[in-house]
Amino acid sequence: MNEKLIKNNIVIIFLAVIPIFSLIIGFILNEDLSTGGAKWDFNLTWPIIIDYSNFNFTTSITRHMPLHYALLSILNKVFNSQEFIRIFYLFFSFLLPIFIYLNLIKIYNYNKIILLVFSSSFLFIPLFRASSIWANAHLTATIFFLIGNYFHLKSKEKNIFSYKIINLLFLSFSIYCIQTYFLLYLFYLYNYFLSEKFKNFIKLFLFSVLLSLPGLIFIILNPRIVGFGDIITRDILYTFSANFSLIFFFFIFLLINKENLTIILNQIKIFNKIEIVTILIIVFYVFYNQDLFSLDPRLRGGGFFYKLSYLVLSNNIIFITSFLLGLITSYIVVKYEPKILLILLIMNLMSLNFIVYQKYFEPLFLIMLTILFKNFLINNVLLNFKNTLVFYGLIFLYFLTAYINYLGKISFNLVL
Repeated sequence: MNEKLIKNNIVIIFLAVIPIFSLIIGFILNEDLSTGGAKWDFNLTWPIIIDYSNFNFTTSITRHMPLHYALLSILNKVFNSQEFIRIFYLFFSFLLPIFIYLNLIKIYNYNKIILLVFSSSFLFIPLFRASSIWANAHLTATIFFLIGNYFHLKSKEKNIFSYKIINLLFLSFSIYCIQTYFLLYLFYLYNYFLSEKFKNFIKLFLFSVLLSLPGLIFIILNPRIVGFGDIITRDILYTFSANFSLIFFFFIFLLINKENLTIILNQIKIFNKIEIVTILIIVFYVFYNQDLFSLDPRLRGGGFFYKLSYLVLSNNIIFITSFLLGLITSYIVVKYEPKILLILLIMNLMSLNFIVYQKYFEPLFLIMLTILFKNFLINNVLLNFKNTLVFYGLIFLYFLTAYINYLGKISFNLVL
């Protein structure tokens, strides 16, 4: 075998295996890169798992759908061990990079080694790590979504009706973990409406109605699941700005390569006068809006740039700038590839909370861009090994930053 090829294979194995071992070590050390949020969520909801294990479904309630807790309660009933549940869930979480890879090979006809390295990099994402170590419902929902999308892609490849049923079944599992995934379910149902014969669509629709019946029962038993006071924002400007600040943050990982940067810069060069004036008006309005400047730095959530803004400047300048860059970048991306608008709409609608946490976007937003359909952002990252390595390196740098913050408790003082 060629010596250079052997060296390349060793590098590939190293890049794929190191994230796995780092996550296992993180588990042993009880790592929580969510500034304590994932561990807090796990401990807060543990009594629910205990109650479900004892077939008590009325004492403890949560504002999320119960499937995640019900699945963990089955394990607890059998093994009666919190530690075993966490170990089991850690290995369950490895399904995320596996199904990212399986989805990718259905969409992109590129070297499978590149796809493997790209998929492995998701193991470094801080909120994924925290969720896998502390068995979080958001990750369970995301994994079910990935599995469902895989069968959607298989149905497009072979047009087998049973794959469409499995697709909707796993999507319903994701909804029964986190109810906002209903918006993604509608995405697939709408696609079937456009592509299927009327008779087949009716079958899929009736199957969807059947899947929704347990949800109606849960809502009756626990109205908090749809309690708008807990879910819908009371400050649309903050929510909107936090969402696009986070969108810009995750766009950075995809835009730092020659091909995508060239596309963005070329699109800026051809802005017409109306676009330029509109952008200037938005910038002027945002920087003269006192509501954004008066946000409490101790407010939970807000995302990376929100915390960074107060740590570096003790004000909202960096946060507001990231919001504007997110808005402008989103416009450029959608103008170049309009179908990405759908992902941005779904992501914003799924994150209409009064307090916007980074976990709502991480890693879901990158996954949606990766697997829902082929697009230039992901295509150019996978175009060559160099671009994939840059993406991998940026994700690893983000992990290191989060770990330094975790060890030094730098941003903990900003949390109420």
